[in-house]
Amino acid sequence: MATFPSLTPNSRSLDLGNYPQVVHVAVSGVNLRFLQGSKRTNQILTLGYSNITETDLQLIYTHYETQEGTLVPFDLPAAVWEGYASVPISAVDYNWRYASTIAVDTASPLRYNVNVQLVSVVL
Repeated sequence: MATFPSLTPNSRSLDLGNYPQVVHVAVSGVNLRFLQGSKRTNQILTLGYSNITETDLQLIYTHYETQEGTLVPFDLPAAVWEGYASVPISAVDYNWRYASTIAVDTASPLRYNVNVQLVSVVL
């Protein structure tokens, strides 16, 4: 299985998602919720890379192409979680895939700002 490029992001945003559930509304209007699994789904991780070189940008592009865009899941390297005392989402329970295309802006000549949005995949 492929691993995302080992680049430390300048910014990181994490939405922990929710546990899968079915909600039924009773005639009285009361919500009844039924848990459908033991692992959270739809966790979103947004990585921001500022002022990176074209070489690093190509690493991300190549990985995106290798994973066939948003299709094939992959592992995350420790560099993505750098700064955390403990990784908030276990690699034992989850892989990741691209949630959307990669957003690239030119920061200066031969330097780029990149935003990557990933969604968790339950193993």
